[in-house]
Amino acid sequence: QHLHRLEEALKRDHRKLATELDLLSFPSELGGGLAVWHPKGAIVRKLMEDYSRQRHEQGGYEFVFTPHLANGKLFETSGHLQWYADGMYPPMEMDNGTYYMKPMNCPMHCLIYKSRQRSYRELPLRLFELGNVYRYERAGTLHGLLRIRGFTQDDSHIYCTEEQLADEIASLLDFVLSVLRAFGFDEFTFNLSTKNPDKYVGDDAIWDHATEALREALDRHGLEYAVKEGDAAFYGPKIDIDVQDAIGRSWQLSTIQADFQLPERFDLEYVGSDNERHRPIMLHRALLGSIERFMGVLIEHYAGNFPTWLAPLQVRVLPVATAHEEYAEAVRSRLADAGVRVDMIGATDALGKRIRSSKMEKIPYILVVGDDDVAAGTVGVN
Repeated sequence: QHLHRLEEALKRDHRKLATELDLLSFPSELGGGLAVWHPKGAIVRKLMEDYSRQRHEQGGYEFVFTPHLANGKLFETSGHLQWYADGMYPPMEMDNGTYYMKPMNCPMHCLIYKSRQRSYRELPLRLFELGNVYRYERAGTLHGLLRIRGFTQDDSHIYCTEEQLADEIASLLDFVLSVLRAFGFDEFTFNLSTKNPDKYVGDDAIWDHATEALREALDRHGLEYAVKEGDAAFYGPKIDIDVQDAIGRSWQLSTIQADFQLPERFDLEYVGSDNERHRPIMLHRALLGSIERFMGVLIEHYAGNFPTWLAPLQVRVLPVATAHEEYAEAVRSRLADAGVRVDMIGATDALGKRIRSSKMEKIPYILVVGDDDVAAGTVGVN
């Protein structure tokens, strides 16, 4: 079984398939860990992003956009320069300060929250961004789309009260699992990471409350999970969700992370029903993780055979001979009008060669039309 998995993994290597299927590439001129998306890959990416936007809109999220770089003072406030400087790109000195490419979207979302006074009636406030971030990964750790230096997170930050925390986490679990299942994953592993007693910020009571809220959400869903004692980040406990792919490998994709650190550092407040000021709790939630890494996992999960809704080209129409090309074009046109991604390849080469070529491109539906189809208004599904 292990040898079979190794053999399958080689066949499914997303770097190899991305080249063969003309999805994307890593030009040396760009530098390590940076990809360009070709038209076919860009179609798949757009479909992934459009679906994510649609689900977030239905889920009560509000869309935001933030810039790719920021003044270093922002990352001093957030603590990234203290805790995460090794993972950031070097500073750029400008006439009015020092700037960094952003490694995370969360500090900027905190600025959006803080832009005006907030009321308890506005909470939970769910902010969503497909945000580009840049992290300096060591050259030896780079691995195609799975370990990359510039990527796009489907990033959400939810600001809520302590009382709302348990329900919000339970709702988040439903949301995350529903979206992952839509992409074809149905086997999950859950890990709950708890406080490291030597490395944490915030009040013990809030930590206990947040950890219990995460645990309650998992229990409420009847999910089995492992507890990773002391494995939480310094700013709050978290749930990690791993998916299992078609050949049994585990991939860590989604995270739900409680955070008491950033609301404190950015002095975030809301006015409660008692007319007093209170500190919100912040939830970080990356669902796909990053668009790039998720694409790499999808390619390997499906071995490049994307489900029809995600396939760059869904249908190819092949006339048997030149005499059938007019009808083949009519079929192509009718499918295109219905919103199908379709093309037609004329009878310039032998039919067998065109069918083989189409299968190599992993097109879900190959429609062959000949005399009988022209007469009956049908197609032959290969």
